[in-house]
Amino acid sequence: MPVMSKTENVLQQYSDDKKLSIRSKLHAKHSTNKQGFGSWLFEKYRFSENTSILELGCGSGWQWEWDRKVEQLPQGCKLILSDFSEGMVNIARGRFYSYNADVDFQKIDVQEIPYGDESFDVVIANHVLYHVPDLNKALSEVRRVMKNGGRFYSVTNGNGGMSLFLHKALRNFDPKTEAFSQRYSFSLQNGGELLRKYFSSVERLDYEDSLAVTETQDLIDWITSTISISDYSDETITRLYKYFEAIKIKNGAINIPKEVGLFISIK
Repeated sequence: MPVMSKTENVLQQYSDDKKLSIRSKLHAKHSTNKQGFGSWLFEKYRFSENTSILELGCGSGWQWEWDRKVEQLPQGCKLILSDFSEGMVNIARGRFYSYNADVDFQKIDVQEIPYGDESFDVVIANHVLYHVPDLNKALSEVRRVMKNGGRFYSVTNGNGGMSLFLHKALRNFDPKTEAFSQRYSFSLQNGGELLRKYFSSVERLDYEDSLAVTETQDLIDWITSTISISDYSDETITRLYKYFEAIKIKNGAINIPKEVGLFISIK
């Protein structure tokens, strides 16, 4: 089982929003696409009046707080924000208590969604599915709780992009390293095939972006927030900093490709 799909690692990484905030900071400061992923994502969502919405793996609820999107839902919409981590659920609850919106919060395992058949018009799972141990069970559950004609929005990464870039960089220090080499169990490359087993229509939309990192420490903070190099020594991290700092000085920025996109699936 991939490291990122092991339950104990997921709970460790997302017991609160500290590591997630570090990783979000890098993209917010150094992404070259200035539209912003959140803005792009909400352009793709389709909500009408009285829509019932379930988000799985909501994290801190960042996408709904951005530009107060939670208050811009059409009249009668009901939103449930859920996460596998009780800590994340509590953080999201604390963020939205003062907002004028119909929002509930719940701890949910995507493999066992505690709602009846055809309960929701929309289900959202962004950067979630590659963390799930039993992906087929999770997708079956998502389909079950969706109404006929409902939409499932799922964001994921590609197996190239940033992970491949970092893996190649780390091989300069550790030729046998496995860090950032594991392929996503649910990726841009295989996501469509997996989703078509459960949904009648699947569309893939790519978000064109890259990183131009001008502050090396931001990248080092991102790297050290991941489980992939948790066993690396301080000496190796220092060498890694010097390696990337030299690239930044030479090129003016550390240029890193990204692969991220959205699947829109219809039941």
